[in-house]
Amino acid sequence: MPRQKAFRIASGVALVAWVGTTLAGLLVAAFGVIGLAGWGDYRYHVDVPLPLLSLDLDFQPSWEVVQFGDVCDQVNIREPAQDCYNLVLAQGEQRMDGDVILQGDVQPVDAALSGRLFLDAEPGWDSLMASLYGMQVLAMLVLAFLLAQLWLLLRTASQGETFSGPMVRRLRIIGGTIVGWEFLEPFLWLFFSPKANDYREITIGPWPHLSFASMEPGGPSWTVVSFGLLLLLLAELFRHGADLAEEQRLTV
Repeated sequence: MPRQKAFRIASGVALVAWVGTTLAGLLVAAFGVIGLAGWGDYRYHVDVPLPLLSLDLDFQPSWEVVQFGDVCDQVNIREPAQDCYNLVLAQGEQRMDGDVILQGDVQPVDAALSGRLFLDAEPGWDSLMASLYGMQVLAMLVLAFLLAQLWLLLRTASQGETFSGPMVRRLRIIGGTIVGWEFLEPFLWLFFSPKANDYREITIGPWPHLSFASMEPGGPSWTVVSFGLLLLLLAELFRHGADLAEEQRLTV
């Protein structure tokens, strides 16, 4: 049937994604061991030659940094201020008042910027690098576990067992893992962050300055949590369907 064929194709894609994620996690773990053992640094670039495709893999420990600041009331092109963002939101033709660029009808007042601060260290044991590599590998293994469950779920569906006990069990595992990880990961970062390892940022020079984010990834994503809860609800609907299918089978 076309539907079962689609499930088989999706199952194959999930299998490839599962294997690829697992291998990537093991590769990152190997990089971490090399750096922590003093055999190499913590920055890696790997070229994987594949037929008709060259796959580049880069990994370097990083941490989220944030920057907050005001937007200058006036932007002087000859003497730009260094204690605020020199940003103009002009509409149509740019207007000038001497050396000052005039804002449009809508004026920016402040900004919050974020990005990645990439880290390196001397080869050898480092508690922060061990934390960053360990959490990265753990996150990849959790993702690999979810992909494995998705593969098993799709394989069950491709065999025509849509409403069945294995399908319900896989949905429950996927939903529960997603919700659990969203709450567990921020809690773990409280112990593995730069601040937990006694690091603090010290910046010298003109404002504005970068600041470490308090944790990665910043707290539970309620969108992801809601998706996990939706899967748990869907599992209950499938359980009800499985009970009805079993009751009908026994009746016949």
